[in-house]
Amino acid sequence: MEEMSRNKQQFIVMTVIYNVLSDLEVNKNNIFIDPRTIISDLCECDYDDAPEYIKKLVYISLKNYGEIVNKVSPNLKGWRWVRLPLLSRAIIVMSYARYYFFGDKIDKRIVIDVAVNLAKKYIEEKQASFINALLDTLLK
Repeated sequence: MEEMSRNKQQFIVMTVIYNVLSDLEVNKNNIFIDPRTIISDLCECDYDDAPEYIKKLVYISLKNYGEIVNKVSPNLKGWRWVRLPLLSRAIIVMSYARYYFFGDKIDKRIVIDVAVNLAKKYIEEKQASFINALLDTLLK
C-alpha cells in the first residue's frame, strides 16, 4: 500500500468516528457497525494493513468517548452535546483524543488547525469558528 497523506488519514478518522456516532444515535446507544470494517473500506485495504495513526486515533477516540463528552459539555455555553451536528462532534472527539490521549506531545495550534480545516471543508463556517473557540478553551 502506498503512503497515505496525514490529511487523508485525518479525514478517515473523522469519517469513522462520524459513522460510529451516527450508528449510536440511530440505534439508541448500541453500536452495530464495526469501526475496523469502516477503516478497511476507506483505506481500501485489510484492517491490519491500514496506517497505525488511523487505527490508534480511532481506538482512543472511541475508548475515551464518554470522558471526552464529560470534559467538553461544560464548555459548550448554551449548547448541549447532543444538539451539535454529528460531524462537529466527530471533529471535537478526534481533536480532544489526539491532544490528550494519543501519547506524543503536539502543539494545540496544530490540533486546532486540523479541526478547523476539516470543519471548513465539510461543514458550515460558523461551526468551524465554534470548534476553533471550543478547542482553544479545552486544549491546555
